[in-house]
Amino acid sequence: MRKENRQQLKCVIAGLGRIGSTLQKDALREKPASHAGAIADNPNTTLAAGADPSEERRREFQVDWNSVRVYDDAEEMVRSENPDILHIASWTDTHPELLKMGFHYRIPVIVCEKPLANSIEAIRPVMELAKSKSTRVVVNHERRFSRDYLSIKRIIGSGALGKLLSLNSRLYMGKNKSSRETIYHDGTHMIDIMRFLCDAEIEIQQALGNPEKKGEGLLTIAKIGETDVTIDISGSRDYLVFELDLTFTSGRVRIGNGTYEIWESEKSSYYSGFRSLVRKKSEWNRSTGYFSGMMSHAVSLWMNPSKESESSLEDGYTALKTIDRVLKLSKRGNSGISMDRSALP
Repeated sequence: MRKENRQQLKCVIAGLGRIGSTLQKDALREKPASHAGAIADNPNTTLAAGADPSEERRREFQVDWNSVRVYDDAEEMVRSENPDILHIASWTDTHPELLKMGFHYRIPVIVCEKPLANSIEAIRPVMELAKSKSTRVVVNHERRFSRDYLSIKRIIGSGALGKLLSLNSRLYMGKNKSSRETIYHDGTHMIDIMRFLCDAEIEIQQALGNPEKKGEGLLTIAKIGETDVTIDISGSRDYLVFELDLTFTSGRVRIGNGTYEIWESEKSSYYSGFRSLVRKKSEWNRSTGYFSGMMSHAVSLWMNPSKESESSLEDGYTALKTIDRVLKLSKRGNSGISMDRSALP
């Protein structure tokens, strides 16, 4: 898999599990599908080394990537390799200390998996430390770099379908996860992409449900500017859904995992004197470039020291602050209220 004999930016990976490397072997996923794959795919980067405490993962990584150097300790790897870009793809609870380590060694660019931490308290010291450091961070909220989501951002910005009135989101992650687990795992993606698409902050107003109970739902009601927002997170299903449903004064958009639909308002063929929605696009039939776009941006940051990250440490921190508010509201304002949303469409 690894390209040889290149003089490019040296990249190393801390964490050699799924997102770090092995998802590259998923036959159904768009490639690149991992940090290792994105590095190997980019003409300006080379995969120099990887670190993981698991000997099994280190062995598998070497088999997959042409015997690239491996370490059992991320700091030893950074000291030895002196990388241009550090990719943090380890367990979430290790992210804060690895970020601090990257700052300490003055690595120019760090790509960090989401979420930044398992709690807002765990990441605050990192945010304070980052103020005095020159390292720039790209948080891997990869939908910011995905061509299908970027097309929707352009539709919103251009007013092609009119004013955005509502944004309803659904995130279902399987039967046995609590809403707390889900909102940290992929809810951070949901919150971040809504902020990105609307170029505005989310104002959380109400959160209903018990986020600690496995299978039980969590419904959040919010605003982004004048746009009404709902975030429906739930277990109790044997399938995965990540979907945004946006309604405008003259149209509708649905986008998510495997979903890309654009509807426009036209004179109704069903009812005299009315208008109806007509579907104009029903799928995204080309690559999204979600991982390769993120990698290209990381390279551009290294090459241009004055350039700002388009998925910054502050963006990742804001997603955690929003999650923290949702969880606090659900606990503080809804005692005795529970919601099982498994029967909802």
